[in-house]
Order: sequence, then C-alpha cells, then structure tokens
Amino acid sequence: MNTYRFERLSESNMIFLISLYKECFRLKVNIGFLKRKYNTSSFGAEFIGFFAIDTTTNLPAGYYGVFPIYCELNGQRILAAQSGDTMTNPNHQGKGLFTMLAKMTYELAQKEGINFVFGFPNKNSYPGFIKKLAWNHYGDINNYIIKTGSFPFDKLAKKFLPFRWVYGKYIDFKINSVKLNAFFKNSIAGQNPELGFVIHDQTFYDYKTYFKSYCIKIGNTRCFLKIDGSMWIGDIEFCSKGEFIKAVEGLICLAKKAGCSSIQFSVYKDTFYDKILKKRYEVKNKMPVGFVSFNKDISPEKMAYQAIDFDTY
Repeated sequence: MNTYRFERLSESNMIFLISLYKECFRLKVNIGFLKRKYNTSSFGAEFIGFFAIDTTTNLPAGYYGVFPIYCELNGQRILAAQSGDTMTNPNHQGKGLFTMLAKMTYELAQKEGINFVFGFPNKNSYPGFIKKLAWNHYGDINNYIIKTGSFPFDKLAKKFLPFRWVYGKYIDFKINSVKLNAFFKNSIAGQNPELGFVIHDQTFYDYKTYFKSYCIKIGNTRCFLKIDGSMWIGDIEFCSKGEFIKAVEGLICLAKKAGCSSIQFSVYKDTFYDKILKKRYEVKNKMPVGFVSFNKDISPEKMAYQAIDFDTY
C-alpha cells in the first residue's frame, strides 16, 4: 500500500470524484451536482468518506463514503448513513482498496455519531459487503416495473443528451397541473408502527434536490416521483388500499401521457404497499437490504426503505 495515500473527502478534493464517476460508472458529473449531493451538513455530519490516491500519478484510485441521514427507530430520532458511490478504478481493483477504505470510513462514522450504515449492494459488491465488511443482509426491496404502452421518449431522453432538454421541458408542462410545492411524511410510518424509517421532513426534501424530482397530487393523494429512463415513484403518502390503487392507476395514466414507457415502484418487502402491488403486478427483481451497526442498542434490521431513500434518487 506504499503506492497509495489516503485522504478524507473534503470540498477541496471533491473534484477527484469526477474522474472516478467517469472511469467506474461511465457517467459525466459536474462539481455543482457533487456539492449538492455531498452536502450533508444539515444532518449533523459531512464528508464521511476516504479516497485512495495513486502516489505515482496523483490520481484517485478509489473512494468509499457514506451519506448521513436522520432516521426514526422505536420512536427515537437517530443518525444513520447510507453507503453510496463505492468506486475503484478498474486499473486498481483486486488490491484491497474497497475493504480498507470502507473500514476507515466506518471508524470515522462512529466518531461522528453515526449509529449504523445501511445500503443496497448490487450483485458485484454484495460479496464484499457480506464477507469482508460483515454486513447483515436482513431484507429486500421489491421492484415493480409496469409497462404503459407509450412510445419510450423517457428512454430516448436518458440516452441522447440533445433530446433530454426538450423532453424535460415537455415533462414540466405535463406535470405542472398536478405539481405541488409541498412534502409529506414517510408512508412507512403509517404502514407498520414496528418499522423504522428515514425521516422525510423539510430538511430531507431540501437535500434531495441534487436530482430533479416532483411532488404531485393524484386525486386526494400526494406522490413523489422522478423521471430518469422511466417514471420512478419515490413514495406515495400513507392512504387506504382503495386510495393507493387509485393513485397507482393515476400515476400510470400520467406516465403514459408524459411519454414514459414504464413506471417503477421500489418498496420494502411485505409492507402494506408491497402486498397491494404484489396482488396486481409481478415483482421484476429484488435488491438486498443490509447494514453494519456500531451501536448494540440499535436494531437496524427493523428499518424499511423505499426508492426516495436511495442516494441515486
């Protein structure tokens, strides 16, 4: 490891993330986006992550970090964090950087008062989280993808940058009539009193502006959504079964009018909304939910999440 030095994430070295996004995810991001996404100071902790820098080139070889967030569990407000943007340059893989950076980050997280780190590992990172970082996989997110029959303008906009701006203006026009400048509480709080959840308050919604999204009203029900290759539903405020079904049907209708070829729901397995969706639609795929805890008095396995909670939302 003499060929690497390790630096804590800061505003001054955040620019290293741009090259890692490009090399690891083939995504182009700007510094403005990164500053919005990584500005978690409103949650009481920020810059919880580390870079591995190749000393021969002075370029980033890898990064591991977490995003602090407030949760409610057993009636208590607690500080947790989501694992996100785990990146190792392909030229530096297989050298143990992922594990080393994660352990450094967890040590820092504990010092900053973070009680546990949660996340949704993909198939490539899952073995590392479970075997090397001792994560507990305790549940799953069910993904439902419903076809609308519309021409896939949403997918074209995601793929072709010149069309994206035009389609974005069209979406604004279509959604304007149902758009709200408001927010609502996490629906999980009403679905099951035994479940913990991410706190959805003004601070949370202000932070989530690093991606464009919408709070809208379908009938009497408020919904949160974003459009990124599909209409992805972040949350639907807690309501009865009948109202939820009407909201889902209304969202599908809106998606079709907005040129979205599909609509996606990502909900925690066996919650109230999941049971309703499962009777009407097929589960397309699942995402594992796991955690590593730093506080023996906290029970992160009681936490439930949904799309709006993802750092990619």
